[in-house]
Amino acid sequence: MTIFRCEGCDAPLSASLRQEEWQRLPRISGREHYTCGPSTVPRGSFMLDPTPYGASSGELDSERWLTAVINPLDGVLLRPHVDPERRFGCCRPDGSVGPNLMCSRCGAEVGIELSDCWTEFDVRLLLPRVVRDATDRTEQGS
Repeated sequence: MTIFRCEGCDAPLSASLRQEEWQRLPRISGREHYTCGPSTVPRGSFMLDPTPYGASSGELDSERWLTAVINPLDGVLLRPHVDPERRFGCCRPDGSVGPNLMCSRCGAEVGIELSDCWTEFDVRLLLPRVVRDATDRTEQGS
């Protein structure tokens, strides 16, 4: 199990998650406006995307954009970016302008929310800005 934490202040940014093998995420089509729909990642798990986020467009092709994809319901202590330009999208944020999620404690840019009507409904935590805290939380003494 893994908990993702802010690199800057050690705040937890996710629930305890199990890693799943990477599989290409399904493309969203035909979702109604103003609805988030289901996430492409099951709740309680995460996947490491081997391709830098945005690499297909050539704009964000860099190691600094490697991400862990989580279900938005598994995110904790995440808040929208204070710069409204980072929250671009027609219905909700589409993630096209880079990091749009911040650590609620220290304000560090830690992730990208994709939740617009034409995008997936996921959170991508930026691996260079988070720490993977491997946990083995077996019940002891209960």
